[in-house]
Order: sequence, then C-alpha cells, then structure tokens
Amino acid sequence: MPYRKPVLKRKPKNSDNAFFSKIRGNIAQFIEEKSYDFYELEPIEVKEVLLDLENWEGPRDRDGNPDLRYYGAIKGSWILDKKGQFLPVGDGWVIPLDPHIKSYPVRGESVVGVNYLGRTYYTTIINYWNNPNNSILTGLSDVGIKPKQAPPDIYMKPELGKPIQAEPGDLVIQGRYNNSINIGSQDMVGSSIKLVAGHSSDGTYDLKKDAASIYIQEKGGVSVKNPNSAMGENIVQGSKIVLDADYIVINAKKQLKLQGANLVEVVGKNTEVKHNAGGKIVTGETDKPIDEIREKTKKKLNDEAKKKLNEFKQTLKQTIGVQVQDFTNMLATLDTLQDKAKDAIEDTEKVVDKMRNTSFTLNAPKFTKVQDKVNKLQKDLAETPDILPNGSPNPKKFKLVADLINVFRSFSTLDFINEDIVTIEKKK
Repeated sequence: MPYRKPVLKRKPKNSDNAFFSKIRGNIAQFIEEKSYDFYELEPIEVKEVLLDLENWEGPRDRDGNPDLRYYGAIKGSWILDKKGQFLPVGDGWVIPLDPHIKSYPVRGESVVGVNYLGRTYYTTIINYWNNPNNSILTGLSDVGIKPKQAPPDIYMKPELGKPIQAEPGDLVIQGRYNNSINIGSQDMVGSSIKLVAGHSSDGTYDLKKDAASIYIQEKGGVSVKNPNSAMGENIVQGSKIVLDADYIVINAKKQLKLQGANLVEVVGKNTEVKHNAGGKIVTGETDKPIDEIREKTKKKLNDEAKKKLNEFKQTLKQTIGVQVQDFTNMLATLDTLQDKAKDAIEDTEKVVDKMRNTSFTLNAPKFTKVQDKVNKLQKDLAETPDILPNGSPNPKKFKLVADLINVFRSFSTLDFINEDIVTIEKKK
C-alpha cells in the first residue's frame, strides 16, 4: 500500500519547563509529520493466485459458485510496509488494476500494488531477473531478505527465459513459454505483426525455425519454405498474411470462401477435395450472376444495419439521457439485422441451383465398364443357341437377355454420371 518513510533521525530532548516542552513537542510533531518520503507504489510478494475454478478457494456468490469478480486475484504480503492492510480491510484478495490486459503472476513473484477508490490493486510483475519465464524471488516480505526455493507453479527451462530479439521501436508482448507478439516493422519499410508459439533457441523471428507463426505485414518480403522440396522456397512480397505450422486447420461452421484475383494454388503430396453427404463439387468458370444473387440479400440487410447504426449514433449525440430500455432495444434491432445478414446465404441456395446452367461429369471408368458389359452380352447372345439339343428352350439365353436389359437400364438412368461433380458450362 502507499506508505510514508520518516526521514527525521533525532528526537528533541525533553525540557524541565512544561510550557516550552509542550511547544517543542508540537513543533517536533509538526516537523515529523512533514518529514516523510511518500511512496505511491509498493511491491507485494505473491503467496496465492486465484485461477483454478475446480479447486476454488476464493469468495463465492449467493448460489455457492465461484465469484468471478475475484478471478485472477492474489493474496500476498507488503514487502516494505509489513504492517499495512489491504483494502477493503478484511478482504485480503487483491485484483488486477486493468480489466482488459492482465498479466497473472505465480507464487513467489512480486507485483506492484496500488490503492485507488478504497481498494488495493496489483499491476506489473517486477522484472527482478529480466527473465520472461519467471521473476521469482521468495521471502522478500519476511524479516530480512532471504531468497528461498521457488514453488513449482510453472514449467521452467533455461531456453524459456531468453528475451525475444527485437528492433528499436518494436512493441513486444512475450509470454512465459517461448511465445510472443511483435508489433513493429518489416525490413524497416512497412508495418508488421508477428505472432509466434515456440520460438527457436536463438530467440529470433524465423519462419524456418519457429514452431508455429502468423505474419501480418504491409511491405517487405519473407521467405516461406515449401514442404515440396522440388518446388523450392516461396518469396512473398508486399502486403501478406503468412501462416506457417505443421498443421493448419481452417474450420468454418457454415461457409468457407477462398478467393484470389489471379491464382488460387493448392499444392500437396496428396490433395483431396471431398464433400459432405448430399453435397456437390462444382467446377468451372466463375459465375458472376450466381455470386450476385448470393450477396444481394446480405448486402441489403448489411446496408439496413448500417443505416440503423447511424440513426442510433445520431440519437445518442442528440439525447442527454438515453433510457436503458431504449438503448437495449436499439442494440437488439442491430443484432437481429446482423444475424439475418449472416444467415441469408442459406435462403438463396435453392434459387442458385435453379438458375445455374450446369452439366454433370462423366464417370469414365464406370461408363467403360458398362459399355464393355454390353458388348460382351451381345457377343454371348449371338453365340448362344435358342434351343438345347433335347429340343427345350435354352435358359442361358433368357438369362443373357435379362442381363442385357439391366445394362440398358443403366444407360437410361445414367448411372455412370457423377451427380455430385458439376461443371458450370462456359458462357458463349
């Protein structure tokens, strides 16, 4: 907590004269009250961190559930003012000062404590070792400074404690486990955001060495190693987003759209294109009218949402006191419009299927098999006699005729057509 440290070294001697002693005492008290070094911030040694919801040891709400207002709170001891109390008095839990960006300490680390608005908060972890993995130095709040063994709250390895290399002017957020976000420049010419999980041992940003990376950059160039050794490296220039990892999964719950103005390239040792049950694979020239139909409804709803949002903003500007219910109703209207725009694509697919002028692809192996079967059956029919030597009808002849009818039925029902693979006919 904020505290004052007296700087007056000697106390005045008592006098035999009561009157002068009283005056001297008042003056000494006045001087003593003014003779302090005032400290706004004071370190707290962390003894407990409240993060485990399953084994919650903090306050609970009326229903007996963990009171999430205390999530991330700590318990500890003031290091300098050992008699100081935490506010509110009797609580003991110290919550983070910033509600948005939180850096949770571990037991044994020290944080900066402050008092505001009748409550004690903690802020920055004190960077005692300049080690992003841990800054543990226990025992500071005890009598004397005696470092003790760190409690096993985090995984500690020498390679996890290296600062990530950066350039002057960079903003770096570095975690405890060789991960970081760097907001800086690329080749000193354009803005860059680099996010990495699993830096290499040398602590640099290197797509070839780091485990998993996302680069978002305005200018400059990076080299991306192609897993196909026959194709060499890809040099990516200009504005770009590069994702690099052993496995990359893009999962769209409803729609995934990959689009490129000039080229969409898919390269892999094994490349598979599959569809879910009841679906289709559509290939062919870009069908602009179809895309316009798909986007028309969403655009209309999105424009309506923007219109409502502008009306909402104007209302807020012109109204001194907006009622809570009116505010809620306005937001609900915007939310509904956004949902309708998001789901509008599902309502247009039936129209798209009716309008699209398409042709189905031929399953060549299946067609060849059917054709060969027809030829064989016709040959066998020609070589098979109608009557057996005993004068009775030949049953094999009847079977061959039945088989040939079934094969012709395949032609009539187009069994050899891939109905799930559709090619859009090129416009003439």
